[in-house]
Amino acid sequence: MKSFCLLFFTLATSLAQGAYVPTSWSGAKEVARDEVYSGYTITKYCGCLYQPKGDSGGVIDTASCGYDGSKAKYKNAITVLDWEHVVPASLTPARQMNCWVNGSRNVCERTSKEAQAIIFDLHNLVPSVGQANRIRSDSRYGIIEGEARELGQCDFEWTKDIVEPSEKIRGELARIWLYMSYKHGVNLSEEERLMFLRWSLSDPPDEWEFIRNARIKELQGNSNAYVDMFIKAPLELHNESKK
Repeated sequence: MKSFCLLFFTLATSLAQGAYVPTSWSGAKEVARDEVYSGYTITKYCGCLYQPKGDSGGVIDTASCGYDGSKAKYKNAITVLDWEHVVPASLTPARQMNCWVNGSRNVCERTSKEAQAIIFDLHNLVPSVGQANRIRSDSRYGIIEGEARELGQCDFEWTKDIVEPSEKIRGELARIWLYMSYKHGVNLSEEERLMFLRWSLSDPPDEWEFIRNARIKELQGNSNAYVDMFIKAPLELHNESKK
């Protein structure tokens, strides 16, 4: 019980802090690329290398990951680097704010500090092949029967409503959803929450995820405690077992 309380306290304090928040979408993407992902130019979903280009964009090296989007839509975005919201902006509480309901997402990004804190949260931004990002749109995650590979070697399946990411990255994506639910009130069904908890436990953070989390904490002022727990929980449980 003592360990559980300590972990809950860590979760609450880690997510309660706040500091720098970008004030524009272009600024958020620039910080994500040049500061968070500096030295780690690999896309989510497909694991493709990319070369930074322009203020916040980049060019995808499709040969590096066996990516082939020739049979899917959005072919013009095959070599384009996008910055994707793991939790789509339209599924966050920002979508219900007056600035969006009676205006647009762009209006919220320009005028609402509350919406900016949600939409520009660096924990929720990952680099993606533009085509894959646009195919996904605002779909939620889930499991799809079969193993169709419509983007070459990229382990990325989709239906009209669901996208299934590779098992290799499910834990990281799950921890982002859990963070966004706790921090910003993103709605999760009980089924989704349990799925994400299972994904997180079966696919613990790797070294890069810890580095990314630390960089974002330094920039934004708060870490993702669902990542922190994998460092602190084993230590506390070990200490408890010795008493």
